[in-house]
Amino acid sequence: MIDLFLAGEDWLEAPADMDLEAPYGLILDDVATLVAQLYESLQGEELRQVDLARRLLILVPAMVNVLLNYKICAEHGLPFHPTVYYELAEARRYRFPHSIVEVESANRLYRASIDLAKGAYALDPLLPQKLASFREGLPAEILAFVYTSTMDRYTWRATEPAKIRGLADLILKEGHPDILVAAAHGAIMPGLILANFLDLPLYFIRFSMFKRKDESPIVSLQDEAWLAGWARGYAIVFDEDVAGGTTLSRFMERIAPLFDRTKSACVIRHAGASIRPDFVGRHWYE
Repeated sequence: MIDLFLAGEDWLEAPADMDLEAPYGLILDDVATLVAQLYESLQGEELRQVDLARRLLILVPAMVNVLLNYKICAEHGLPFHPTVYYELAEARRYRFPHSIVEVESANRLYRASIDLAKGAYALDPLLPQKLASFREGLPAEILAFVYTSTMDRYTWRATEPAKIRGLADLILKEGHPDILVAAAHGAIMPGLILANFLDLPLYFIRFSMFKRKDESPIVSLQDEAWLAGWARGYAIVFDEDVAGGTTLSRFMERIAPLFDRTKSACVIRHAGASIRPDFVGRHWYE
């Protein structure tokens, strides 16, 4: 997995590489190339490709992020735009008539993007071929969508594989969950790593109180229908960094009723947080 190449990484301050702007199609091409290069290095036990691994780590969340935005636009009647992330409140103004076929296609592509992103971090040798096939089914507006990300030291600190491995070990001590449900967008990068460590299916629900001004988790009927496959199971509800605690509390309130059993988890819990998740990778005092 990608963590094998990141042993020497600095996890205190976010790297400048996180300031990123690139078309989705180009990101897919870069991910395919990086996975092939790192897999080849792994076979030769050459693990000093830190720069390549860091770039892959930072690029892969785009695969999920863009398709999540596309899915939400389809479900809520928002236009498909090559550069804009719409706020959900704007749906009342647009009410764009996307068809049932478009909505289902957007959900299918979104779920596929999560599986491919997990495969990228796992350095799946077949990923380049899988991405080529995935690309063929993408609408032109998705390939042209300009993805942007910015430096975020909190998400970066919570992405350290050693912290996530410790969290995974704590979770597994109390039994093996059935699914991991994580808050997007912040938890995408660490969530993908955690899902691979736990060997779990993964699903992201958008809930971004501070960056996207979401008042509550954006859960559609399509989300609920998909998650119903694990309704009788045990779910881990995850956010990467708990500072105040409001985001994870509200996320847990909305997601927990969808499953017979749920527990909350985070990689980092700050000392002043108002809640204590069931599983915490690292307590942070700053």
